Amino acid sequence: MSDSLPISGIQVGNRTRRDIGDIGELADSIRAVGLLHPVVVDEELRLIAGQRRLEACRLLGWPDVPVRVIPLEDTLRGEFDENAVRKDFTPSEKYVITSAKEEGERRAAKQRMLAGKKQPSAMLAGGKGETRDKVAKAAGTGHTTMKKIREVCEAAEAEPEKYQPLVDEMNRTGRVAGVYKKLKVAKQVQQINTEPAKPPSGRYRVLVVDPPWSYGRAGDQSHRSANPYAQMALEDIHRLPIAEWAHDDCVLWLWTTNAFLREAFACLDAWGFEQKTVLTWVKNRMGTGDWLRGKTEHCIMAVRGKPTVSLTNQTTALLADAGEHSAKPAEFYAMVEGLCPGSKLDVFARASRNGWEVYGLEAV
Repeated sequence: MSDSLPISGIQVGNRTRRDIGDIGELADSIRAVGLLHPVVVDEELRLIAGQRRLEACRLLGWPDVPVRVIPLEDTLRGEFDENAVRKDFTPSEKYVITSAKEEGERRAAKQRMLAGKKQPSAMLAGGKGETRDKVAKAAGTGHTTMKKIREVCEAAEAEPEKYQPLVDEMNRTGRVAGVYKKLKVAKQVQQINTEPAKPPSGRYRVLVVDPPWSYGRAGDQSHRSANPYAQMALEDIHRLPIAEWAHDDCVLWLWTTNAFLREAFACLDAWGFEQKTVLTWVKNRMGTGDWLRGKTEHCIMAVRGKPTVSLTNQTTALLADAGEHSAKPAEFYAMVEGLCPGSKLDVFARASRNGWEVYGLEAV
């Protein structure tokens, strides 16, 4: 049951929440549509809930305000429940609300212009950006955040099967920036994948290099460190035209064993790539080695420029069975294909692969 009481008679008292924020937008809303929710007071006219609504009505110059009187001994409990036991709008709900409000603002502005209350040039000066700032603020969201929410939601409206999961994630977590970044990456991947295929002599967005390291310098020349393929000196590996084969924005995956980690990083410097992380392949069986028998290999992930990478929850460990000598597992190529869009070149490949160009194909 609600009634109207003089604003001057309501006791605000000491409130837990001291900062009530900017009430100008709320006052404008109340002036336009009225007070949708009355102020709540107890039987002694002590304010329980609705301080911002009360101050907005005071700002509007109202002598009286609609109130709901309820018996409540503990006004602090009422204040807590008003502010804490509630559910905020999800980002997509804010998008729907602000979109509708934008449309209403635009219609009202057009009517004012037609009525001669605002010149067309003035409308264009403030225009769409000013309206969006206003409605974003009313939704309790900054313009930049609201812009990101809008792009994610509009992408889902256009291609729901592809982008609706991003809206669901945004609503579930409340995180906008991270989901927006995923959207941008997904769109970049889509653009890259539609690029025309490059000839074998072209420049590639993804390179996998598995150099035939020369184990001639190793102390143990027994069968444990023998290789069944031709080897290259480090200087010759440095001279490989990797930089010429690489796109300006390129991801490089460089394979190395424990024995050649130092040399592998020197190769990155020679080719002009920056190391980002190291993937370790953990095999199902023991291999060769001079000191400890090898059960792992490493693949350095490096970049040139600003390549697009669709990272989700990949780790630095690749668990996959070992195959023929030096052959890399199918799980590795599947991971690279999932992470790195665009044209791909496998340097010193051990086998042909659909969707990949190969250089220096080695028999296994």
